[in-house]
Amino acid sequence: MEAVLIIGHGSRSLEAQSDFKNIVGMVKKKLTDKFVKGAHMENAEPNIPDTVESILKEKPDLKLIKVIPYFLYSGIHIKEDIPEILVELKEKYPQVEFKLGNALGKEEALADILIKRMSEI
Repeated sequence: MEAVLIIGHGSRSLEAQSDFKNIVGMVKKKLTDKFVKGAHMENAEPNIPDTVESILKEKPDLKLIKVIPYFLYSGIHIKEDIPEILVELKEKYPQVEFKLGNALGKEEALADILIKRMSEI
C-alpha cells in the first residue's frame, strides 16, 4: 500500500481549513485503495512532519508516500520549502520513499471552474 499526502497552504480561517479537509475527503473517497491524509504548509494544523508521523504510526510498513501539493502554481513552497521538509523526513524515515508531485498548474478543468464561477454571479 502507498499513502497520498495532500499538502495545502494552510490558513487561519476555519472555513478555509474546513474546505481543505473536504477536498482531502473527496480524494479519499475516490482513492479507496490508498491511504490519504492532508497536511498544511503553514498557519494551520496538522503540519507535514506531524502528518507523516501519524501516517507511519498507522501504517508502519509503508514504503512510499506520494506528496501532492494542493497549490495552483509552483512557487517557493513547491520549489524549496516542501522539498526541504521532505529531505528532513527522509533522514528521519530512511525506509520511506517520498515522491513530490506537481502543483495544479495549467489544467483545462481549472478554466472550466473559473467559467462556472463567473456564471454564478
